[in-house]
Amino acid sequence: MALEHESEIVQRAVKGDERAYEALLNSYKGRIFSYVYRTIRNYHDAEDITFDTFVKCFKSLKAFDTNRPFTTWLYTIAHNTALDFLRKNKKHYEQLDDRPIEEVEIADEKSSRPMSDYESQMRLNKLERALGQLAPIDREIVILFHREERSYQEISEILKLPETTIKTRLCRARLRLRELV
Repeated sequence: MALEHESEIVQRAVKGDERAYEALLNSYKGRIFSYVYRTIRNYHDAEDITFDTFVKCFKSLKAFDTNRPFTTWLYTIAHNTALDFLRKNKKHYEQLDDRPIEEVEIADEKSSRPMSDYESQMRLNKLERALGQLAPIDREIVILFHREERSYQEISEILKLPETTIKTRLCRARLRLRELV
């Protein structure tokens, strides 16, 4: 969604336009779900957290600072909602969903031929397991940077950490992933 168009839709939603709410939901629900799922690693809980994220977003939309990017604000809500969920369910949240995430196409780095579906799936599963071994904050930074294509500044705003910390943790997480994969 283009920034100008996004701003216009947000303004319409603030005024109560139901089509604007629907447009925001349809534009971002997939990305927010994907981010939450990769962070939480449980399909059903990710659905609930995504739903809660949009409820919180729409309830507080009138307080949104239009000088800030909407996506950063929305990801911040998703992050905080996921953290709240994990805090409340810490004891009961030990089993992770092992469903593979099949949205990524992986090319073989050693040759120009594409990997077979089997090879791609095996590599993807290995990467997902490695991501699961990272500290939750590092996993979240990797997901925000590489999957959600957020800038260091945006990740800093979402996680409320200094940019230098984001860069350092991302570098260390990449090194750890190379070791694990």
